Order: sequence, then C-alpha cells, then structure tokens
Amino acid sequence: MTEYNLNMVYKTDYMNYLNNVFRKEGLEFLKKKYNKTTDDFIKATYLKKDQANMRVKISRLINKPKNSPHYFGALELAEQLAKYFNQFIQNGDPYLGVNFFIGQSAKISIVGSLYGNGQIGLYKKNEIKKTPVSIRFGGCVGIISRIASSNGLIRMYKPRNMIYTGADNRFGVVQCKKSKIVYFGFIEPKSNGKYDILDKSYSTGKTIGKLAEDIDLSWSSRIEGTLYASYYDY
Repeated sequence: MTEYNLNMVYKTDYMNYLNNVFRKEGLEFLKKKYNKTTDDFIKATYLKKDQANMRVKISRLINKPKNSPHYFGALELAEQLAKYFNQFIQNGDPYLGVNFFIGQSAKISIVGSLYGNGQIGLYKKNEIKKTPVSIRFGGCVGIISRIASSNGLIRMYKPRNMIYTGADNRFGVVQCKKSKIVYFGFIEPKSNGKYDILDKSYSTGKTIGKLAEDIDLSWSSRIEGTLYASYYDY
C-alpha cells in the first residue's frame, strides 16, 4: 500500500484572482480539449481587417503581469470566448459562462480513487489530476469515486497528519496506522481510543457493515464537500 502522508499530498494550486483578472489556464484547457487555437477563435470572432490588432490586444491581456494596466477588457474577452467555445460543447459538458475565465476560484489535486471495499487507491505523482473548485474549498484535496452508484463523484477533504476529532462521527477519510490502508467511511470513535470505520447509508443513516474494526489511526479528516467535476487538467 502506498504510504500516505503530507509529503505526498500535492498542495492546492491557488488561482485566487481579482474579479477583473483573466485566467489563462481556463483558455488553455479549452483549446486542448476542443483542439482549437487562439487564432481559430480570432478568425471566427473578428473581421479580417481587425484580426491583427486583436491578436496583439488579446496576447497582452492573457500574458500581462499581475497589476499591470488593462489593454483590453477581461469581461469582454471572456464573453466572446464563452460564446465561441459553447459551439463545441459535447454531451455532459456544462454550458460555459464568463466565470470560467475570470473571477475567484481554486484548483485542487485529485489524489486517489475510491473503490467498492471502502478503500482508497492513492495515485502516484504523475497520475494526479487537478480540477477547478469553488474558492471555499481551497486547501483541500479530492478522491474520485469508482463505484457504480456514484462514479465520478469527487469528495474533498483537508490533508492532515494527525487525528482530527472534528471528523469523529462524520463521513471522512482515515489511514490505519498498522496497515497504512486509507479508507473512506463513517468514522466512529471507541472508548479504548481506537476507531471503527463504518459503511453507513447516506439515505437512512443505518449501518450496513464495518469496513475496518478497532483500528488505530495515523490521521483522519472529514469530508468538506462533494462535486461532479466536468473539467480536469491532464
């Protein structure tokens, strides 16, 4: 089993920008996803006589240093890009708005997959993907479900190197000290200082079974939120 500690948790890449700052990585992701270039966008959006001038303006905006003067409106460009890329969205892709290109957001690492036995298979460094999330989940990492009933669901938690009592009697992620196995489940503390990790129904709250019983923990962390992410940086 892969050792799981703070040394292998790949910290959040923050994108906490001002509302009028353009997020270049959003554009780069869509260009790769739909096999388009910035020049494809320019040719489809502007008159031929304006294209050379717009190449310069857009390049300045996308690549400008932080806090430098504005050469072209970020909001205007975001609206035009959203309109352009919405022509190519596929089944299951969300409709793009201007907030995909500007505004506040964070990016978290997806560090492992959850399987039907309640155990989490952790990724190697080169297997880790990232996904944009609400700014309030900055500092979290995620695990993605590979269970049929919730396939693709990402559960987010804060990486920790100690037992977090705020996760007791909550759904969360833990590591068994002896086996090094990482579990997702309902974290139930016991009077002897050890823990049971329960398979508990979200719908009824009833316990279905025990994933791990009477174990010592290396660390624990509660689930802070969930989402079905549509976009990843590969």
